[in-house]
Amino acid sequence: MKRILYIICAAALLASCDSRENSFGRLDQFDKDLRAPQPVSIREIRPTNGGAVIKVNIPDDDIIRGVIATYDRNGVEVTAKCSRYVDSLVVEGFSDTKEHIVKVASFNAAEVQSEAVEAKVTPLIPTIMTVKPTITPTFGGVQVHIEGNPAKQNLAVTILRCADVSQVSRPKKDIQWLEVSTLFTESDSIRLTRRGIEPTEAIFGVYIRDPWGSLTDTLVTTLTPIVEIPLDKSKFKDALIADDNISSANTSWYPVSAMWDGSGASATPHFFVTNTSDPMPGWITIDLGATVQIDRIATLPRIGYNIWQGAQVRDFEFWGSMEPSGKAGDGEHGFDDSWFCLGKFTQVKPSGYAQDGSIGTCTVEDNTYFNNGNDFEMNIEEYPRCYDNLRYLRVVFANTFATFELGSKTGSVQFGEVSPYGRYIDENE
Repeated sequence: MKRILYIICAAALLASCDSRENSFGRLDQFDKDLRAPQPVSIREIRPTNGGAVIKVNIPDDDIIRGVIATYDRNGVEVTAKCSRYVDSLVVEGFSDTKEHIVKVASFNAAEVQSEAVEAKVTPLIPTIMTVKPTITPTFGGVQVHIEGNPAKQNLAVTILRCADVSQVSRPKKDIQWLEVSTLFTESDSIRLTRRGIEPTEAIFGVYIRDPWGSLTDTLVTTLTPIVEIPLDKSKFKDALIADDNISSANTSWYPVSAMWDGSGASATPHFFVTNTSDPMPGWITIDLGATVQIDRIATLPRIGYNIWQGAQVRDFEFWGSMEPSGKAGDGEHGFDDSWFCLGKFTQVKPSGYAQDGSIGTCTVEDNTYFNNGNDFEMNIEEYPRCYDNLRYLRVVFANTFATFELGSKTGSVQFGEVSPYGRYIDENE
């Protein structure tokens, strides 16, 4: 009986479908035969850097599924869409501040468009016209300083090199360039460094590309990267200075030596963790095993764990000494005059911290940058003794994200790796 009932229901359903197909044609054909929807009207045009936001009035028409803008961008016809439930379209990627015509129409489920209305868009000056790169030599390579990106647009920064300096008088396009690398940023102001370049004079170029293929002019200069080497970590050891004020929470799992074991990993035991109630600022001293000068210090966090929060380090300081006394003094942090400051640094956040110093919103670039670590370069203008000879490097954890937020004078530190670069003063050491 149930089987008979099932057959009757199925037959009735098929008959219903046949009836609809006979009356209106096939369903997909029915969609294609929908009438064109009613057109929209333009309510407001708000210019943006290299584009505009177009606000529209959407008519009360049930068949409208969305709104489409069609326009010419750098010689290519492109479109932007929004659903019927959103009243704004974003058009972007213009490389000038001229007036542009954008055709705006509604469309139905079959992509049939209404009659188009024209919106006259005059963009504000695009980022590709305001962004300014400079390129300078740095230790082991070159550094590009990017500024003039207040809209925080995603930019590609391409670095070029030509080893034949005799070509510098040629037109830029005729120089036999080799591409060194392309770096990406959304920051308004940031320094991007490319290392691993031999320290010989060469022609360097840099240009910037926006997401729509517009390019800046190529900046060309001749420079020589500065010689440096990574200090030999096999010579490092815990100096065990009497006035060091923090230590490992567990010497087996989180040893001090994890700070220079070269692992660059976040898995136990390849990071350093202190006790939860250690004083802040807290510091540890490394015997570098030789007399050196330091150009820069790279750091790695505990990778991929509680980034931008908790016991991860926010503010760093580096101090040097040839012969630390181990005694308290009258200087900063109670250091005596056997110590001199190499530099004070904050964990770099490409999108910037909030005005009150808090984290604010974190971008994908922020998170990637955090896990890749920092490159802190010494600055003799700020710290006149930063290039002095030293054997002992004191790493000061001035603040974690937790202690900065809470204003706490105690806390725990989680840290990955410290990697000093520079030169040996006595090659025999």
